[in-house]
Amino acid sequence: MKKMRIIVVLLSGVLIAGFAADTAAATLVVDDFEGSEVKNKLDNRCNVFIKAPSKAMVGRREENIEGKSTHVLMLRYEKQNQGGPYDSGGWCGYYTLLKSPGALVAPTEDNPNPAPIEEQYLDGSDFKAITFWVRGENGDENFVVGLSDRHWDRVGDSVKSEEIGKYLPAGKLTKQWQKATIPLDEYFIDHSQLASISIVFEGDLFSDAGHAGTIYLDEIALE
Repeated sequence: MKKMRIIVVLLSGVLIAGFAADTAAATLVVDDFEGSEVKNKLDNRCNVFIKAPSKAMVGRREENIEGKSTHVLMLRYEKQNQGGPYDSGGWCGYYTLLKSPGALVAPTEDNPNPAPIEEQYLDGSDFKAITFWVRGENGDENFVVGLSDRHWDRVGDSVKSEEIGKYLPAGKLTKQWQKATIPLDEYFIDHSQLASISIVFEGDLFSDAGHAGTIYLDEIALE
């Protein structure tokens, strides 16, 4: 009986330790916007994308979220709905890469012509949602969230979510911080080969005159 008790205690310890480890590994922070590097937490590129006449720019500032001081991304946009390609006003937004870029391999005496390392796409099969904190400068801003896999990355596009308000407690952007949770199963793509997450200011979200605004983001993650 004593041996059985010892075994039970040990097994319980293993199970508890295993559960704690799984919980800790259940969130992958893509970017928390701390530091000054123009890279995300995965050491991959992130930046605005623009096509005239639409515009976008980013900066960082200190904010307070749930009593905690933190640095966040400021994303300012001017989405035009006229002019540019197809008279649609161009496009603008922000992207952060989940894939690691390919790289050349230095030659050696034994291998003078090594093959380059191919791009490495992120296996997101075990994740259930994209999450992040967000607020608007005025509360009238709007956007959708794009997610691309290997296929969509090759054609330079992504699959889009519905309007961000669907995934917020208040049902819309406000001046207060809210946590957005977007289920990954809303994206009909290959979750085992994820390439990027993007914030996209689609033209049909706004009136014919377009829209200009500023949003703030923090803690983009896969959970």
